[in-house]
Amino acid sequence: MEWIALQHALLSHLPVALGLLLPLALLAAQRPGRGIRPWWTAARYLGWAGIIGTLGAFLSGLASSRLSPLLPRLRLSSGAFSGSRPEALLLQHALLGGVTLLVGVAALWAMTRPRKDHESLGFLALLLGLAWCAGLLTTGERGHRLAHPGARVAAAPLPIASAPVQSAPARTRAAQDPDAAIPVRALDFASLEPLHPEPVKSLAHGRRWVRAWASSEAVAAYRAGQALPQGAFVVLSSAEDRWGRPGPDLGPLYALEMKAAGPAFTFYWPRIPVEDRPEFGGDSRAYWRGSDSHLEACRTCHSNGLADPAKRSRWRPKRIVPDE
Repeated sequence: MEWIALQHALLSHLPVALGLLLPLALLAAQRPGRGIRPWWTAARYLGWAGIIGTLGAFLSGLASSRLSPLLPRLRLSSGAFSGSRPEALLLQHALLGGVTLLVGVAALWAMTRPRKDHESLGFLALLLGLAWCAGLLTTGERGHRLAHPGARVAAAPLPIASAPVQSAPARTRAAQDPDAAIPVRALDFASLEPLHPEPVKSLAHGRRWVRAWASSEAVAAYRAGQALPQGAFVVLSSAEDRWGRPGPDLGPLYALEMKAAGPAFTFYWPRIPVEDRPEFGGDSRAYWRGSDSHLEACRTCHSNGLADPAKRSRWRPKRIVPDE
């Protein structure tokens, strides 16, 4: 199940490509007359490839949603499908995916109906095929927005101002957040006890490769899947994925500390890669803690401290044995 869920981003590319290519073959197959059969074949081939790809993306999407931190936050109501909240986007994406699969089956049936050698595929095949393609592209767009939340917010144009005007907000931010420059405790994660010997790929943490570290009082409770005692401190170090393995680029640090009032969370990424900065509003550094709204997903999954142990990732990188 976990392996299928990890392939959702890969499998979703085939239906999107089909949504771009199939309209060309359908339009070309509308001309009646001799020599039209090759366009039938092209449209039908793309239709079968699209159905297989859509079915694979749909099944892997169902598996991925079960591991998503958004699933516990879903609430079906009158406004659940509207807006650009992650929960609403997940519902829109899932609903469009299911409807699109049904439309695709109908479109494939219309394209594979018996036709005479000189006949076109027909208006019904064109109508259903175009509706299918529109649904595939819309579903893909919703999935992209869901996977890249920073892309939903358009970057504001940089103001043209003098140097003193630009430096004023920085001083104000520093005054409001005096701890922003203090090194976080999670940076010393290597002094904690590692809870597993090698990284595992985690869907809930940006599909990054993570490794857990815990303070001495947290080790036994973490391994047993029990509630963490007060004072327990757990850190996830992470690395960005590169070709299905932990890559050279370090990811953020995720920290959880059990306090009397409940779990406290910290997200620290000292240097965000340039290609990922649009998802963080253009910032080159992220340091979220306390009541920061960016940590809402953490508070949802870890409301009682540890998440469900059954949902812990066990997807480890493939071992490569060097040739002797």
